[in-house]
Amino acid sequence: MKELVRYFHAYLKEAILAPLFKLLEASFELVVPLIIAMIIDQVIPNSNQGNLVAMILYLVALAIVGVVVSLTAQYFAAKAAVGFTKDLTQDLYQKILSLPKASQDSLSSSSIFTRLTSDTLQIQSGINIFLRLFLRAPIVVFGSLVMAYLISPSLATYFVNMIILLFLVVTVISWVTSRHYQSIRKLLDSLVGQVRETVTGIRVIRAFGQKLREKEAFEKGNQAYLGQLVRAGRWSSSLTPLTYLIVNLTLIFLIWQGSFAITFNQLEQGMLIALINYLLQILVELVKMVMVISSLNQSFIAAKRVQEIFDQQSEDVEAPLSTTQTDQMNLVLSVQNLTFTYPRSSRPALENLSFQLEKGQFMGIIGGTGSGKSTLIDLLLGLYPSGDNQVQVYIEGHSPQTLADWRGRFALVPQQAQLFSGTVRSNLTLGKDYSDQALWKALEMAQAKDFLLEKDGLDTVVEAFGRNFSGGQRQRLTIARALVQEASILILDDATSALDYLTESRLFAAIRRELPQQTLIVISQRTKSIKDANQILVLDKGKQVGLGCHQDLLESSAIYREIDRSQQSQEVES
Repeated sequence: MKELVRYFHAYLKEAILAPLFKLLEASFELVVPLIIAMIIDQVIPNSNQGNLVAMILYLVALAIVGVVVSLTAQYFAAKAAVGFTKDLTQDLYQKILSLPKASQDSLSSSSIFTRLTSDTLQIQSGINIFLRLFLRAPIVVFGSLVMAYLISPSLATYFVNMIILLFLVVTVISWVTSRHYQSIRKLLDSLVGQVRETVTGIRVIRAFGQKLREKEAFEKGNQAYLGQLVRAGRWSSSLTPLTYLIVNLTLIFLIWQGSFAITFNQLEQGMLIALINYLLQILVELVKMVMVISSLNQSFIAAKRVQEIFDQQSEDVEAPLSTTQTDQMNLVLSVQNLTFTYPRSSRPALENLSFQLEKGQFMGIIGGTGSGKSTLIDLLLGLYPSGDNQVQVYIEGHSPQTLADWRGRFALVPQQAQLFSGTVRSNLTLGKDYSDQALWKALEMAQAKDFLLEKDGLDTVVEAFGRNFSGGQRQRLTIARALVQEASILILDDATSALDYLTESRLFAAIRRELPQQTLIVISQRTKSIKDANQILVLDKGKQVGLGCHQDLLESSAIYREIDRSQQSQEVES
């Protein structure tokens, strides 16, 4: 937890002042029973009305000061908790962005979302409660025990026995509930992931009439989540009645023994009332402590989950890479005997892939679902380590020196068009500085200029995920975002699936005309989209089953020939 403790440094003053003011508040409360005892034993028997009024005014003054001190403690505790969580959440977000793709895959996106939102909020709640209540309870309990000992050492033993017994009960129940809360957080991750998948794929679910199936799956997961909550709640709720039971039994013994002490003039009535008040103060604080411990258990589990992300190794994009050189000055990409296996996978996702690309060439990649096309792109981008220089990028015969330089030579348009809330301009620039002329040039190449001119141009509003654009428009905007970078290698990962053939052909023609030196890699399910490529890579179950131009593959590759013929027959039928 060292990574999390350092966030207290900026709020050390508030973290110290909050419990100090609570200490002051508790001190005032510990004085009250003694004042009441003096009223009962000394003021009332002597019928001293002036002293009685003075004592009452003193109690009112203590109450007013106590309220002010309590509010001050609340302020400092809230400021420390909110400030701590703000800094933590900001750094956690930056940490998640810096994680390598393998780490993000192992954590899962739903778990990351839960840790970034629900877990950090739970930590904030835990810190607030800890500074306000957790330190107050020991102060009041210990103070009451000391005051009870000063009043009657023999009766104070009941206080000691009660506190020891309650400590054991709280320890056992807290240990049991913490295990349940760990399961609850994992089940919550699963529920968040399930809801995210449902919301993302709601159109597909409705189109195939699977709403009932998704509803049943959610109910099943929600029922498991409810079961864990109920089990944890039963254990947690048992703390309060057990606390009342133990304290009330102690109270009975205290009154019983106190009556004998009063009878034999060993104790005054007011002092017995003071002892009862101290016992009730302990009861109130222990009931609060029960709720605090339950909340702190959840906060501690949340903190451990957040710490797991901070313990992950960040990706150092500026770390030096092992560089290589080549005499082929036009060579921009070399893949030699590439084999890759995902962690915890029993078989390779890619096996023995080899090809080369020169500056300005057009390469197509085709294959069935699960053939490894997206995995290959991830490896080309350096999102996964390929090892042994199986993948190398070159510019003027030299490989990049850092991972940042490596990725800077690529521009990617992913399968799913990703747009962010803002404007067209903000989506194209993504924080970089491009001139309007460069942006319009990219939009024109991407065949997106016409429909933007009908709206507000570069200032056209983009809703979250680009919901106010059609699928084809979203794809053209993401293509324009990649084109404006003018990177050495442009990758279109099935990024033209929503475009008609005419728009697609105009797009490729514009790219080849305006950026003749740019190397183009197109992943497509349509042979018509890549038939003009210099070379086409055919993948099947992670293996390279064909490499050549369109005509050569029609003769040499049965898989490619079958794909082409099936698509031609579909066009004829349509």
